[in-house]
Amino acid sequence: MNLRTIRNDQTAVTVCPEVGSSICSMRYHLNGKWVDIMRPTTQEAMAAKDPGAFSSFHLMPYSNRIENGILHFRGKTYPLFRNNADGHAIHGVVRDMPWKVRSEDGQQLKVGLDSREQENVNWPWPFSCGMTFRLDGNVFTIRFCIRNEGSEVMPVGFGTHPYFSRKLTEQDDRVLVKLPVKGLYPGNTPIPTGKWIPVPRELDFSEERILREDRLVDNCFRAVDGSVMVQWPGSGVAMTMEADPVFENLILYTPPGKPFFAIEPVTNCNNGFNMAESGVDDTGTICLRPGEEAAGNIRITIRENR
Repeated sequence: MNLRTIRNDQTAVTVCPEVGSSICSMRYHLNGKWVDIMRPTTQEAMAAKDPGAFSSFHLMPYSNRIENGILHFRGKTYPLFRNNADGHAIHGVVRDMPWKVRSEDGQQLKVGLDSREQENVNWPWPFSCGMTFRLDGNVFTIRFCIRNEGSEVMPVGFGTHPYFSRKLTEQDDRVLVKLPVKGLYPGNTPIPTGKWIPVPRELDFSEERILREDRLVDNCFRAVDGSVMVQWPGSGVAMTMEADPVFENLILYTPPGKPFFAIEPVTNCNNGFNMAESGVDDTGTICLRPGEEAAGNIRITIRENR
């Protein structure tokens, strides 16, 4: 498998263009050793080309789920292949596709994809998209861009799905998290039952709190301007993740008993396109006319607390 790595003396990121340009690893040089900021991808996951088991995969042309694989848009109904055990279409269509490397050097990698060059694309409209991965010292930036290549207006969304390590070193016994959020999408499943509501106290990460290992959280939040903050006090490492305003939503996923958690900056909320079609506002749905583009940056910064 042809992996591509960008690296400096502080940070190293490895990408697999062949499998959705998913991230295989993000590592930081701490006290003379490399530690995994994102959960490392196993050889078995790479051999199986399973993006869901990588360190991070990317979400285009929508984030999270479309209920029952049925997309409603501008008075029309579009059936999609249901690719998840819960009966929904999930996580866009590009994470399984091979991307082309457009350019690279030691600090930057540019990749692109055109859906018109792919087979059996699970999306009604043609589109092209690109990502740029860049390192500047201890700052890792991903730039997303998607373009409507068709002759009709189409809904789009995008984001990324990084899995972060709960422990960087053996000294870590807890993780602290703070999220820039102002709302929570209601419902007992990943499909919201309506517009976002004020965040209930038990899920309010707008103030720093310990990320419990024994509790499942799988919720979509309405984001505000600000930074995700994660701290590993035992290792003395802190991370901030900043997203451009186009990323109006944020998903937190914490599977109990697992050595990782996910914090996902995304443009649209779960099932956002269908919610918008039914009259719910503020879902993060973007509508692109033919030839239009949408883009945004996510920046991850790693620092040591000395």
